[in-house]
Amino acid sequence: MNEQARAEWRQVVPLLQVSNLAESLDYYTAVLGFEVVGLWPDERDPKWAHVVRGQTRFVLTFDLGTSDRPFIAEKGNGVVLYVVVDDIEAAYTEMEARGAIVVQELADFGGRRQFSVGELNGYILAFTEDFSF
Repeated sequence: MNEQARAEWRQVVPLLQVSNLAESLDYYTAVLGFEVVGLWPDERDPKWAHVVRGQTRFVLTFDLGTSDRPFIAEKGNGVVLYVVVDDIEAAYTEMEARGAIVVQELADFGGRRQFSVGELNGYILAFTEDFSF
């Protein structure tokens, strides 16, 4: 490799396309416990929303139709986002109590404990203990 400058990668913030921004924001805040930290272009008619819980961040948007390339028709089909938590049992108890859509019960998987919840657009959040391969 040559001696070119390299930028440090700091984090990934997934942009999730949703069918209805208001309904998705309600689920992400009331059920999943996220906080809305930014709306764009404004609060009256947002097209994008930045949600945060701990160090987990997402940007939610409805399909703006601004690309000249085709999108996958089903928004969350096949997309799994791992959320690493410090207490898997507490996370499971909280998600169940909040009414999250549990799609995989708490179980051992790949040498760690995990469970999965769905959200309104088909994305899956797989909650897991810290893992390494």
